[in-house]
Amino acid sequence: MRVAILLAAGSSRRFGRANKLLVRTGGLRLIDRTLAIARAAPVARVVVVTGPDRARVTQAARGPRTTVVHARDHDQGMGASLAAGLAALRLREREVVVMLGDMPAVPATLAARLWRALRPGDAGVRPVSRGRPGHPVVLRLPLAQMPAGDAGAGRGMRLRTVAGPRGCVLDVDTRAMLARAVTKRGVAR
Repeated sequence: MRVAILLAAGSSRRFGRANKLLVRTGGLRLIDRTLAIARAAPVARVVVVTGPDRARVTQAARGPRTTVVHARDHDQGMGASLAAGLAALRLREREVVVMLGDMPAVPATLAARLWRALRPGDAGVRPVSRGRPGHPVVLRLPLAQMPAGDAGAGRGMRLRTVAGPRGCVLDVDTRAMLARAVTKRGVAR
């Protein structure tokens, strides 16, 4: 079975005092936008990984086909958060799409396109835009190598790459970036 892991455990240091995942723009919070993208993927469920501000992010992430887990060592980096998400998987869940909670411009159809690009023997697939590796990343389990520290999904692994849209490399680190990532209609660019 396929599962989405949405990493929502960052500390939003560059965003200022507010947790960027809970900031509203166009009537929606950033976490609402990225959860909608994860839920649109061809997956049986979504595992949301929290970090600081655990209670408020958990409350925001509740919904259908969603499991929330907390990464106790989230301050160790993205690899620690990914490990917490992977630990929440069930035995029959053998493929995951790793998504980031601060990337609202990822097209909702990208995960399905990545799975179509996956070939027998591939460890996974990741999009690349303008030479930059992006997200989401589709991985087959078990992983040959677990990322550590701030290494994200697929770092150090041999993954098939496919051309991706610009939105696959656009994360939100500041309020200005959030404003640019979302149009007035609330649709990611």
